Amino acid sequence: MPTVHHTLSGVIVPVITPVDDQDRVDEITFRRVIRRLINAGVHGLFVGGSGGEGPLLASREWQRMIEIAYDENNDAVALLGGVVDTSTQRVKERIAILADVGYGYYVLTPTFYIPLKVNDEYLRLFSECHDAAPGMSLVAYNIPQFTNSEIPIEVVVDLCRRGLITYCKESSANLSYFQRLISAGAPHGLKVFMGDEANMSAGLRAGACGIVPGSANVEPWTFIHQFEAAQRQDWDEVARLQERIMLLRANLPLAGSNWIAGIKYGVASLGIGTGRPVSPLQPLSDEQKRKVDAFCAAEVRKG
Repeated sequence: MPTVHHTLSGVIVPVITPVDDQDRVDEITFRRVIRRLINAGVHGLFVGGSGGEGPLLASREWQRMIEIAYDENNDAVALLGGVVDTSTQRVKERIAILADVGYGYYVLTPTFYIPLKVNDEYLRLFSECHDAAPGMSLVAYNIPQFTNSEIPIEVVVDLCRRGLITYCKESSANLSYFQRLISAGAPHGLKVFMGDEANMSAGLRAGACGIVPGSANVEPWTFIHQFEAAQRQDWDEVARLQERIMLLRANLPLAGSNWIAGIKYGVASLGIGTGRPVSPLQPLSDEQKRKVDAFCAAEVRKG
């Protein structure tokens, strides 16, 4: 039976999923990635989301990823599993696997391919998934640039008011939406994570309970320090660290044609894995790899 041991806050890393040339999970490297993040002091791990390429993995490899992460984490930090898929029943199948493994949290976007358009569709999805997983905690995930569906603010607030969710990961890169969501949800106890690296400083100032940065796979300490500075309300330090985050963003997620390839290769440049993204995503070119190698050798902070 899944249980929720950890309150969610702080730096939750969307963990990359190292794979071999057949897009099978590279277990040894994946465990190494997880251990490095736990040892760095992150507050939680999110596996199988966008950064973890969960929707791209074959079903058997998605399940291996889920099982390996649970075993390696060993309840050290909060652990969240992504259940992104195209229909309610397909999502519920993934939730059942997470429950069997022992996860307490699952992260759910709107279903994709056929975008959701009306409030009742969002409410049906989140309500049915919540009811299918007693004892688990549902985290809503807004990332409309991937799903082509922006969760209406009134839907998120209604889900919170009804006790179906407490947390939302907001990655739209729409700061106005984020601020309005914080304001509308606060009276009902909604806690919101900022998932867009360019807006981490602004999100923390607006009242985010934490941040979910992909570049933390490469340099977790900067994001931990930024969150800690926000907790002290040292906004000058938060702003200074945001400049560092923008440098990481420019040299890692923006290094190639897709943001995952740059982050994965950044980890590989530190000597962990190959940096291969899941097909059909394009890996970095040799020239792009040389630029990331040079950046990581000269710039990436070791702790």
